[in-house]
Amino acid sequence: MNYIAKKIKRNIGILSKIRYFTNLNILINLYYTLFYPFLIYGIIVWGSSYPTSQKPLHTLQKKAMRIITFSKFVAHSSPIFKYLTIIKLPDLYVLNITLFMHKFHHKKLPSAFNHYFTTVNEIHAYNTRLASKQSYSLPKTRTNFGIFNIRYQGPKLWNSLDESDKKLLDFQLKKKLKIQFFDSY
Repeated sequence: MNYIAKKIKRNIGILSKIRYFTNLNILINLYYTLFYPFLIYGIIVWGSSYPTSQKPLHTLQKKAMRIITFSKFVAHSSPIFKYLTIIKLPDLYVLNITLFMHKFHHKKLPSAFNHYFTTVNEIHAYNTRLASKQSYSLPKTRTNFGIFNIRYQGPKLWNSLDESDKKLLDFQLKKKLKIQFFDSY
């Protein structure tokens, strides 16, 4: 993550110099060009780490938002993210894991993932509330490593979705989750 943070710091310098000569739309496009690819690449893997290891990247993302909007250094970032309609880093992780589980549930992933998660129906034969809700079983964990693992986080996020959300198409689910995130900002 230090490599990612180093790249993002360099791009923040570029953004802070350019911001005086362009408008807001171009600055947002520059964010999606200079920052977003570094934040999103492999987020399913590294996003499940300790929050303290993600904090430097999230802080840099907030700094970039403040630079784009010419806000004060200590300005609250949630209204800025909502104004720019940009998703915060922790929510990017939740969005990507949820979309990954949606693709798994609808069998849109490569065959290597076919037995990655276990449905509640596969554990026992009788019908329960969780089984009828198309839920996945949470593996038993004893450590934080197990809790931060995608095999635990994926089913946990999937099981927290409404039944109607589980039946949506990929782009519909993504749009609905983004709206929920912006409403929470």
